[in-house]
Order: sequence, then structure tokens, then C-alpha cells
Amino acid sequence: MGIFNMDSPKEINSVFWDSKKKSWEYKIVQVDEYHGWTECQYCNKPMSHNIKTEGEFKVVYVKCGCTRTD
Repeated sequence: MGIFNMDSPKEINSVFWDSKKKSWEYKIVQVDEYHGWTECQYCNKPMSHNIKTEGEFKVVYVKCGCTRTD
């Protein structure tokens, strides 16, 4: 998990695969509790965030700094 010193975000612009549209889509997710992030092994920027939203713990994904597609 990343040790980057960042304030707890109030919302995150998450990215997810829409299987009907067959494309990446984005959704703003409200953050109730923030529990850290996991970094991209290539660019060392956040790739996923561990949060609590709408009463559930979730992992939400974001585009990392290098946005690798390999």
C-alpha cells in the first residue's frame, strides 16, 4: 500500500469497464472513510483506493500516472 502523504479525498473519479459499451467509463464516488491506496508498479502513482462508501468497503480504481495499457 502506498505511503504517499495525501489528505483523505472526499470523492474519487473511478474508472471501470462497461461491458455493454465495451469501453472504460468514469464515475465520481463519494468517500465516507479513506483507508489508503495501492500504487502502480510502473509509475508509483495511485492505481486503486481502499474506501468506505455507501456503508460498504470497496476498492475503486483510477487511471494511474502512466495509464499503461499493456
